[in-house]
Amino acid sequence: MPFIVSAVTAIAGAISGVLAAGGIGAALVRLGGTLLLSYASQALMPKPKVALQARTVTVREPVVPRDMVYGRARKGGVITFLHASGAKDQYLHLVIVLAAHRVKSIGAIWFDGEMAVGAGGTVQGRWAGKITVEKRLGAEDQAAFASLMANVPTKWTAAHRLAGCAALYLRLTYDADAFPGGIPNITVDLEGKNDILDPRTGLRGYSENPALCLADYLAHPAFGIGAGIGAADGIEVESLIEAANICDEMVPLASGGSERRYSCNGVVSLAESPKTIIEGLLSAMAGRVAVQGGNWRIHAGAYRLPEVTLTADDVRAGGLVLATRVSQSANFNGVRGQFVSPENDWQPDDFPAYASEVYLAEDGGERKWRDLPLPFTISAAMAQRLAKIELERARRQMTVKLSGKLAAWRAGVGETVMLSYARWGFAAKPFEVQGVSLDLTASGDGALLLPELVLRETSPLVYDWSASEEAIYAAAPRTTLPGPADVPAPGTPHLAEEMYETRGGTGVRTLIRVTWVEAPSDFVRDYQIRARRVLDKDGNATGEDWITLGRTDQTSWEIRDVKPGRWEVAVKSLSVIGVSSPYVSAEIEILGLTAPPAALESLTIQTAGGLAILKWLPSADLDVRIGGRIVIRHSAALTATWATSTSMDEVAGSDAVALVPLKPGTYLVRARDNSGNLGPVASVVTKGAQVLPFAPVMSLTAEPGWIGEKVNVAVEGGAMKLVDIGSEGRFTFPAGMDFGALRRVRLRSEIDVAALKLGGLIDDRTALIDSWLDVDDTDGAEIDVIVEARSTDDDPAGTPLWSDWSRLDSSEDEVRAVELRARLISESPDYNVLLLRLRIHAEEVS
Repeated sequence: MPFIVSAVTAIAGAISGVLAAGGIGAALVRLGGTLLLSYASQALMPKPKVALQARTVTVREPVVPRDMVYGRARKGGVITFLHASGAKDQYLHLVIVLAAHRVKSIGAIWFDGEMAVGAGGTVQGRWAGKITVEKRLGAEDQAAFASLMANVPTKWTAAHRLAGCAALYLRLTYDADAFPGGIPNITVDLEGKNDILDPRTGLRGYSENPALCLADYLAHPAFGIGAGIGAADGIEVESLIEAANICDEMVPLASGGSERRYSCNGVVSLAESPKTIIEGLLSAMAGRVAVQGGNWRIHAGAYRLPEVTLTADDVRAGGLVLATRVSQSANFNGVRGQFVSPENDWQPDDFPAYASEVYLAEDGGERKWRDLPLPFTISAAMAQRLAKIELERARRQMTVKLSGKLAAWRAGVGETVMLSYARWGFAAKPFEVQGVSLDLTASGDGALLLPELVLRETSPLVYDWSASEEAIYAAAPRTTLPGPADVPAPGTPHLAEEMYETRGGTGVRTLIRVTWVEAPSDFVRDYQIRARRVLDKDGNATGEDWITLGRTDQTSWEIRDVKPGRWEVAVKSLSVIGVSSPYVSAEIEILGLTAPPAALESLTIQTAGGLAILKWLPSADLDVRIGGRIVIRHSAALTATWATSTSMDEVAGSDAVALVPLKPGTYLVRARDNSGNLGPVASVVTKGAQVLPFAPVMSLTAEPGWIGEKVNVAVEGGAMKLVDIGSEGRFTFPAGMDFGALRRVRLRSEIDVAALKLGGLIDDRTALIDSWLDVDDTDGAEIDVIVEARSTDDDPAGTPLWSDWSRLDSSEDEVRAVELRARLISESPDYNVLLLRLRIHAEEVS
């Protein structure tokens, strides 16, 4: 068993006793010395108390120990002020103390492990507009948070400066999506203590040098042990400079480049004992602290060339005792452990283990691990170097207890000495002095105080390192579990316009049917829909706000009774904890009741006697079936248009059949909705043939002279047109038809009509009117010519009794005489009626 454990224990007990007793005993003990090791080097010590995880938690407690930050770290803090304000308490004010001293910088702020505020102060992602930040670095003369005083002047005043403490003020604005779980766990990137003394320059500032960080802690009068740098009972400057220089040496890396041999980056909790804190800081540099003669000597992990050689002449008789091996339980041949990994979000992670195949063979093939926690190390390569030093130190297991003469007193604690002892085969073998004590020994002249040394085998190979020994570190793969705020959006909504019948069937309205593909997550519970009309039916911006319509767990929604115009509809997902995704939106142009009906389909004609039976499929438009009409027109031409035909009949929009007089030519049918909008034209052609043959009896022809009574009509270029298109025109034949006696005849009209767009000049046309198929852009014209007749059974030359005027398309009557006229009508203010031909034919069965 090595002697170092008993030596350290004895010295620690002696120091405790002397500090209690005081006097000459204390002075004598100060002449001895021992090494304070990093806890990783003490095989039989309890597990370290410096936590690797608590640093990333922000707490709210009435009494909390202070923290010191050396180097870089991501850590939480202590909430020292918490207050809500605003009309609905929508603002939450927090003050978080991060460190009990001045720091170099306060960088990015993280909420539940996600960056909320960048190092430059830019608020990120869903927190934009929800966070305001103010920072204080911890100067003794720093001012209170100005924005906090402005926001809650009765709660935070200029006296609340948090002097000497690095702190953060946050104002959070309530938003269920930004803060689904309430106050998040807040962590901050820090560059720590900014007043560390470097005795090499005499300047104070920020440093990641472990030797300087340890010296700063030891020298702190309030948080450390008050061992001032260069003080008579403080830290020896020469050894500190040596250790600092060793830490700053550059070491090549396997990936290229280099880094400092040792760096210190971590958090010190002042709740820990000074011994625990010192051991934790020493772990960052494989270091030792030698306490001898009342002085503290800091040694970084490096081989020191020996300046003292001890031989048998320096040893009292029987004064050498050798232990060659440590116990089996304390032995190991591989080192593994954890460090703080910036690549792993500053969480503890395993560094690549360092193991020796040579030592494995020496131990009979049984792998034995030593766990090495490194709370102040953030480099995987540095952690591997520290692991190798621990392994190589532990495998040099020979320990010598040397009871020496006064000449042995020249060996100081923490130094390397050469020991030559022929009996054991030692020829200038290097040992590290790990303990010096005084032994009260009797002699012929009386009692003598003689030194006793504890030596541990060492070698330059302990600290030898090549970049080829480094294993490349890869951070543990991140988990694929979705974050509570990562709610996927649904698919882009599909919008369709539809009509629906109001309750009771009294009217027709327009709806938008919204459908979407569900969000790809089992944690989505509902969808929220909102809509707004962007433009009215005339294309003018409405300025309307969004209207939230509701929520559903389905993937469809109906927006009823919408006005014509351009609509934007948006949908978002809502998770089981109430967090929502971004909205996804689409737009649609709603024509509503202004949309023209669809064309009637499957139009057919059948003849029966003098009737034409027209059939079609029921209209697909609800606003035609309810309150609409089916309009039927006729033209003698085989290639007719709506503007070159005349009205014949109308039936209800819900009908799918109509009986009309049979005439040769084209029947044109179209739907008209309850708002008066006409759909596309469907047409069918017939020869008008009947089973019974008819022979002509008499005919009347109006063109080209158009002799007769004219009301609001005029003749121009051989055609008749309206004088005032806003009023109805009328032409009456000058003489009717007298059949001489009661006679059964069929009366049939023959009409050729066209629409004339206002501004169109007939004079510009050189072809004959009879060759015109249309007149200048007349697709939208709504014109008509209606032929009417009245009849009598009396002699028209006497005092006949005439019937009322009635519409004439084709009819069979038994009459003596008839009179005829035509009415010209334009429903389109931009179009005139152009009546090209008007003839009436009387026929009888031959």
